[in-house]
Amino acid sequence: MNRQLAVLLVLLLQIGCQGFDLRKPSSDIELVVLGIAQDGGVPHLGCQKQCCIEARKSGLRIGPACLALVDNNSGATVLIEATPAIEEQLSLLRDLTGYGNERRRPVDAVLLTHAHIGHYTGLIHFGREVASTDAVDVYCTERMSDFLRENGPWSQLVQLEQIVIQELSPGQVTEVIPGVRVQAISVKHRDEFSDTVAWRIEGPKKTALFCPDIDRWDDGILERLIEGVDLCFLDATFYDGRELPGRDLSEIPHPPMVVTMERLENLALEQPGRFRFIHLNHTNPALRDETIRRDLEKRGFRVAQLAEKFQL
Repeated sequence: MNRQLAVLLVLLLQIGCQGFDLRKPSSDIELVVLGIAQDGGVPHLGCQKQCCIEARKSGLRIGPACLALVDNNSGATVLIEATPAIEEQLSLLRDLTGYGNERRRPVDAVLLTHAHIGHYTGLIHFGREVASTDAVDVYCTERMSDFLRENGPWSQLVQLEQIVIQELSPGQVTEVIPGVRVQAISVKHRDEFSDTVAWRIEGPKKTALFCPDIDRWDDGILERLIEGVDLCFLDATFYDGRELPGRDLSEIPHPPMVVTMERLENLALEQPGRFRFIHLNHTNPALRDETIRRDLEKRGFRVAQLAEKFQL
């Protein structure tokens, strides 16, 4: 059975079992995985490869890369990326934690990395045609803020105060909910409409990194990003680049997983599970190849899994 489909089936069985409550909190602040795929998800529009044909037949859905933060004391929720699958992902969050996806406050805040479609377009559901949200804080850089303010339909969200933009300069630290501080860190990526950042998230006990998109690990950026971080979610768009024959990868640069593993292998063996891959393209064999999965896990790495929870 497809590993991802198995995870989904196990999740559904757990939710339905009497006496087992997935919403029972294990700590005050939790980080929850709500999606692990590249912007288009799985199945992917226009893809007639076996990976997507089988996904359509089985009903398998893997949403774009997305995390959430939950304060189990107050019920405050923070969404990290607003993907095209936002309703499905917030419904999963509610199933898992009991919080989120409620009336005009589906979340308390959103963190955005950049203006590529899998990372911000879910904000359209905050508009008057759908949730008509009430002053949801959206944290982003100045350039991302300008893009939202100057282009419809996002500009209407701002004008109607359905979202309230909270601009952060790279390096600036702010508290998004009590006990959780975040910092935007500039990274190089295709910046047609906005700049791109990774997010460093500091909880009361642990720190996490979310870096779903970056061109390459040059100029020591990888080492700076992971320094002092307990849990790192890293760009895994491509496994080794061969899964997209005929495409010019210089137009869609990402560090292949094999390169990332070479650079971090010693640290990964010392701290298995510290480095988790996310934002996998629909063609990435690490989504479904058990041999590849076993190899990377043997080396101390993991592929992020839907519904995983981590204490921060």
